[in-house]
Amino acid sequence: MSADDDSELARLLPGVKRLRNDRINVYQQRKTTPITRKAAARQVEAPAAYADVSAGARESHFNSGLQVKLQRKIRQGAIRPEASLDLHGYRQSEALAELEEFMSEVLHRGYRMILIIHGQGYRSQSEAVLKPMVQRWLSEQSLVLAWCPANPRDGAGGASYVYLRSS
Repeated sequence: MSADDDSELARLLPGVKRLRNDRINVYQQRKTTPITRKAAARQVEAPAAYADVSAGARESHFNSGLQVKLQRKIRQGAIRPEASLDLHGYRQSEALAELEEFMSEVLHRGYRMILIIHGQGYRSQSEAVLKPMVQRWLSEQSLVLAWCPANPRDGAGGASYVYLRSS
């Protein structure tokens, strides 16, 4: 491109500068703006029907080292569970003991993908009991790489896919 072409381009597109280098630095840190109180107030809160996870528990977790493609497969249920555990009807302490025993057996067998059915807590007196307990327990386990709600065919919000580290 000649100098005449540059001046013509500058005339046609005011405020646009010609790039001297077309490479993108992928390691460059992006600048993020903090959310102000006004912006936070404008954000719409989830309806009460979806706010069934108690404080400290999350709806899903994916280890930062997990590939995005694998995360998508886990969320979509493309990787079928090799084993499942149904905790319906258990009290919290019983469910925790069953979960620990099940996890020990699954790790011993070398399974990677499992399904834990904890229910949504509709019959509980106040709020869900097992779901947040299971999610909190999973988030504390170093061998759990990812967990998220299951697809409708496997129990939807009443079940969780769990992806384990290979042993």
